[in-house]
Amino acid sequence: MKHYALLPLPEEVRDWCSTIAAQMMHWPGVKMNHVFGTHAFYHRKVMFAMLPDKRSLDSSTAISFITSPKDGANRAPNWQTFELTDRNLIDAALTLLEKAYRDSMLYSSVDRPSPVKPGHRKRNGQERITETVMSL
Repeated sequence: MKHYALLPLPEEVRDWCSTIAAQMMHWPGVKMNHVFGTHAFYHRKVMFAMLPDKRSLDSSTAISFITSPKDGANRAPNWQTFELTDRNLIDAALTLLEKAYRDSMLYSSVDRPSPVKPGHRKRNGQERITETVMSL
């Protein structure tokens, strides 16, 4: 298991991320939670971006976001980072995050049914094991 160091965040980057976060919260269906000193952004139940708040995962200036698979296959999204090294990069970051937001709609569990394991069934939103009775 790979362990990530949680890096401290410069105050100016924290201010830039606050500006970006405020803009993202105006997008329909976006929710934010605090995760390991970062702000995690969700569209419905799908996390599509992480902005540093008190700590950062990759570098002290990196934001993270999902990208869709290049071949258009229905696979899990890839995570990318963008170095927010200057206030002038806020618009570029918002463009990337807006694409991640749109891509997250492809992975929303509300838009498509979640897989159910064989021998299981869903009841009232919870997965329950079904018993198979075999008569001899």
